[in-house]
Amino acid sequence: MSGKEDISRRSSQIREELVRLFFEQTEFYRDGARTKHTETELAECEKRRVRIRGLFAELDELRKAE
Repeated sequence: MSGKEDISRRSSQIREELVRLFFEQTEFYRDGARTKHTETELAECEKRRVRIRGLFAELDELRKAE
C-alpha cells in the first residue's frame, strides 16, 4: 500500500473512534444531568477527553504528511 492509502485508512480509523468517543461523552453528560457520577465514571470521562485530544493531534499530523 502507498503512504497515502495508509494515511487515509488511519484517518478513517481515527474518525470512527472519535465518533464513538463523542457518543460516550454525550451519554456521560446526559446521564450526569440526572444523577451524580462516581469517581470511576469521572476518571473514564477524563481518559476519553485526553484520548480525543490525542486523536485530533494525530489527525493534524496526518494532514501535514499528506
